[in-house]
Amino acid sequence: MSRAVIGLVVTMVCLLAQPVSADVYKYVDKDGHPQFTDKPELLPAELLARIRSQRTDNSAAAERSAAELQQNESISAGQANAADKKKSQQTNAADKADRCAKARERYDQVMSAQRIYTTNEKGEKQFMDDKQTDQTRASAKQLMDTWCN
Repeated sequence: MSRAVIGLVVTMVCLLAQPVSADVYKYVDKDGHPQFTDKPELLPAELLARIRSQRTDNSAAAERSAAELQQNESISAGQANAADKKKSQQTNAADKADRCAKARERYDQVMSAQRIYTTNEKGEKQFMDDKQTDQTRASAKQLMDTWCN
C-alpha cells in the first residue's frame, strides 16, 4: 500500500512540475510608464495590430537573474562593510574617550598628591624622590595629551 501512495505522490509531483508558459505583453502607456499584461484584450487598440509573439530565452533570463542577484549581494556586502566600519569607528571613539578619562584622572591624582609612592612586591610603600615625582607627572601629562587630543 505504501508503494501505491508513493507512486501517486510521484505522479502528482511530475504533473505539477510541467512548465507553464504564457505570453507576457509589454507596452508603454500614455504617461510613459511601462505596463505588463498577460491578457492581450487589455492592450490599447492601436497596439493590438503590432503584437508579435516572442518566446522567452530561458538561459538569458537565468543569466540576467544571476547577474542581478550578484549585484544585490555586492550592494548588501558594501552596506554591511559600511555598517561595520561605522560601528568600529564608534567603538574606537568610545575606547579613546574612556582612555582619555582615565588618563585625566591619573594626571589629576599625580598633580594633586603631595607625595607619590609605588608599592613593592611585599606590599610596602616606597615613596618617590623629587626627580621620580617630576618624571611621573610628565609621563601622566604626556599620556593625557596623547589620548585626549
